[in-house]
Amino acid sequence: MSEIRIEFLPDKRKVRVADGTSIAEAARQAGIAIESPCGGEGRCGKCRVKVRGAVPAATAEEIQALGDDLLGVGFRLACRCRPQGDVAVYIPPQSRLLEQSILIEGVERELVLDPAVAKRAAEPPTPSLDDQRGDLERLLHAAGRPQVRCALPLLREIGAALRAADWRVTAVVAGDDLIAVEPGDTTGSIYGIAFDVGTTTVVGYLIDLATGRQVAVGSDTNAQVAHGEDVVTRIQFASDHTMGLELLRRDVLAVMNDVITECCEAAGIDAGQIYDVTVVGNTCMHHLLLGLPPDNLAVLPYVATVTAAQHFTAAELGLAVNPAGRCYVLPNIAGFVGADTVGVILAAELDRSEELRVAIDIGTNGEVVVAGGGRIVACSTAAGPAFEGATISRGMRATSGAVDSVAVQQDVAFTTINGASVRGMCGSGLIDAVAELRRAGVVDETGRMLPPSRAAELPGEIGRRLRGEEDRPEFVLAWEHETQDGEPLTITARDVRQLQLAKGALYAGVDILLEEMGADASQVEEILLAGAFGNYVKRESAVAVGLIPALPLERIRSIGNAAGVGAKLALASNSMRARAQELAARVEYVELSRKPHFQLRFADAMILAACVPGKAEAAGR
Repeated sequence: MSEIRIEFLPDKRKVRVADGTSIAEAARQAGIAIESPCGGEGRCGKCRVKVRGAVPAATAEEIQALGDDLLGVGFRLACRCRPQGDVAVYIPPQSRLLEQSILIEGVERELVLDPAVAKRAAEPPTPSLDDQRGDLERLLHAAGRPQVRCALPLLREIGAALRAADWRVTAVVAGDDLIAVEPGDTTGSIYGIAFDVGTTTVVGYLIDLATGRQVAVGSDTNAQVAHGEDVVTRIQFASDHTMGLELLRRDVLAVMNDVITECCEAAGIDAGQIYDVTVVGNTCMHHLLLGLPPDNLAVLPYVATVTAAQHFTAAELGLAVNPAGRCYVLPNIAGFVGADTVGVILAAELDRSEELRVAIDIGTNGEVVVAGGGRIVACSTAAGPAFEGATISRGMRATSGAVDSVAVQQDVAFTTINGASVRGMCGSGLIDAVAELRRAGVVDETGRMLPPSRAAELPGEIGRRLRGEEDRPEFVLAWEHETQDGEPLTITARDVRQLQLAKGALYAGVDILLEEMGADASQVEEILLAGAFGNYVKRESAVAVGLIPALPLERIRSIGNAAGVGAKLALASNSMRARAQELAARVEYVELSRKPHFQLRFADAMILAACVPGKAEAAGR
């Protein structure tokens, strides 16, 4: 097989690959990340690049995604185009995968220390003819833990370790196991790290387990996004490729280890001082991290390989902490409601609520929990991709240059993340834009956008922004001179429809869970919005488009990265781990697809209007 040379511009990076290699794969080999929400299936059209050189005819996917105009000036899809000879590839700004703004903080909860891994200083008496106890028994008795076990590899080192330290050591104990012996008194130096492994991002919290103090936080984009934006696409990648599952496992593990390094450098400690790790994530992320085949999660009845909490050594998972350290993976609830939801319940103390409370975690997937009076019910909805930009024409994740808020008065005003020039629009910007266009009369409650022929009916400069064909209108949010690529940022009628589909599924999930509880939205005391989207979206806009019930704004509260807070609580306390396991077994999972009235509720919830508690429910039933 012959080789070809690909040069990527404006990076000026060159790479040699086998002919027949896709431009997307060549970019990965060159260390360049390209947007690929669909996982390289040619559906999303967001990996467009401009190619000069020997390339084959456009594929059917490229023709559909790009059209004759873009193909005519050299644009191709990086995932579909496989050069036949040397080429130069220009990657436009909007096609690059940039570092995401990652939500780190969550609802404040005090960490009560009762860690699973502890250190005990010991000064066992030296052996004598009158004291013939073995070295291990001598150590464990001095440490006050005579009944713990010791694995053979460590047992082989005990004698030398005690004598080298002149019989002044620290025993590291995890549960009923002695896992390490350190010279001297190191009881003040014991750390753990709690991970929230999300579909899009990975966050790690380094905790001093001697004091309960958070000493560092690290985060990064989940490298698995190169193989697909959502869990279904990644499950397909794992199934369709011989090494797919292993590649996905290595990707997320590498990010976790990078976060560990980042945290250790920030705190000025050695990774060998980390003896405990906790992990939350959705069920698919759980399976991909552990290398468990995720195939069954995507087909009826959506069953996980395991839902119970799991315990491993750090070495077994390949985590770059002390090899003798332990890793606790919190339990899942069901195939599409995972340990991250358990973390949210722990952080928000939903299991201890007598009043009716609703928690909504909108990420790449949307999970809903309703709790009150001793019951907890939960479901998963296919809401996330639109809110993270995957199904929106100029949508993107919350990275630099993403429009994140919009206001429409006599003209359009917007802000972008980091104040950068416009690259696209993230979820909070989409919700704002639709809410504002609805208020301005550009979009009606059914989601229909005015045709350009009626632009004169709109006030001020707003009408000038409405353009396109009569049956395919679009509204310009940012003009050419305001964007990085010189192309206007528009919101299309199809974008509005994608938002309606996503928010309709989410609201229908809330409605059905409330019905399961024998209640409606008028009885809800509080709505908690978890995750990055829930943290940044304007409550007013979320209510205006009918994303959530129209409660008074003071009863709608953002709780940040609550899943990560749950992971920290489990890291600090054995009792929280027991509570997590009890919660996972106690939560009643509701499969929405089995509800005969789900489609009706879904259709009702697509209306772009505030859903007033008590009225919307009556109309839908």
